[in-house]
Amino acid sequence: MTGRRRFTTIAVLAMIGITAAAAAAHAGGGGGGHCSPGEGDGGVIELSEACFRPATLQVNPGDTITFVNRDQYAHNVIGSGWGRHEDIERGERFSTSFQDEGIYPFACTLHPGMTGVILVGETQASEMARAEHPITRSTSGPGGGNDWLAPGTIGLLVGWTVGVGTMIARRRTTTSAAG
Repeated sequence: MTGRRRFTTIAVLAMIGITAAAAAAHAGGGGGGHCSPGEGDGGVIELSEACFRPATLQVNPGDTITFVNRDQYAHNVIGSGWGRHEDIERGERFSTSFQDEGIYPFACTLHPGMTGVILVGETQASEMARAEHPITRSTSGPGGGNDWLAPGTIGLLVGWTVGVGTMIARRRTTTSAAG
């Protein structure tokens, strides 16, 4: 892939992430602009109505996370260096786990705006999620109208990591097919 094409791909994916985050902030949460926010601490994320439910999942290192498609149409789950690029059809499952504490954003590349994050261990983001006073969505008051900033940054991160992860996976596929 040429440098210019690589940059364009990353830029487009980053913009998708920013758009998704801005829509999520406006609508009240992650998982897509039309989804209600959802947080969970179990090991299952359902793909339902073009949303990840819950959109934010808190787990311990080594826990198994299972994605289950409940929609009539296919989805995928793409993260940076992990995920399932192949379609996950209705009723199918995909499981993964993370040994290291951290923040693992993911998205469905088939449905822009369908995003989520897995918080492994005691991360700063998990502490923020449990904060007594969550970030408001108003355009006045303490946030001063900048409440889009945190979701926009997360969207940029998701778009960037998904873009880089997709390019790495494609490069590996191309390299192994050529060898």
